[in-house]
Amino acid sequence: QKGVGAFLENPAVGCASLKASPTQTLAKAVVSMEVGYGRDEASVALVTGALAGILKKGVRSIRMAGSTGLNMAYVAAGRLNAAFEHGDWERGRGPKIWDFAAGKLIVAEAGGVTRDLGAGGRGELDLMGRSQFSACT
Repeated sequence: QKGVGAFLENPAVGCASLKASPTQTLAKAVVSMEVGYGRDEASVALVTGALAGILKKGVRSIRMAGSTGLNMAYVAAGRLNAAFEHGDWERGRGPKIWDFAAGKLIVAEAGGVTRDLGAGGRGELDLMGRSQFSACT
C-alpha cells in the first residue's frame, strides 16, 4: 500500500520494515546489473561497456541475480545499493512492466529511487519502458 512503507514477512522474526542502504559512494556500493537475452554484437557491446564503465569508476562489487524484480527488492532491503537493466522496444530486449512495476513502489517505500535509463537516468521510471535503474539514494 502506497505511503505506509515497505515490509518483509520473515517467519523467524515477524514483519520487518525495509530500508534502502545509506551508502552514498561507488567505492562502497554493491551493484547488480543484468545481461539480458541479447547475444548479438550490439547487445554484448552494451553490456560489456556498462560493466567496464562501472568497474572503472571504482564500484566495490557487481552482482547478476537474473531477476529485475529480485534486484529491486534487494535494493529496497538494503542488500544491494543499486540495480539496473537496459533494454528497448526496437530490439525487443529488456524487462517489461510485470518485471518492475511492484519493484518501483517497494523501492520508493523503502526510501530508494527509481529512474528510467531510456531517459539517461534522469526521468522517472517509465513502466511502459524497457529499462530500469534503482538505487538506495
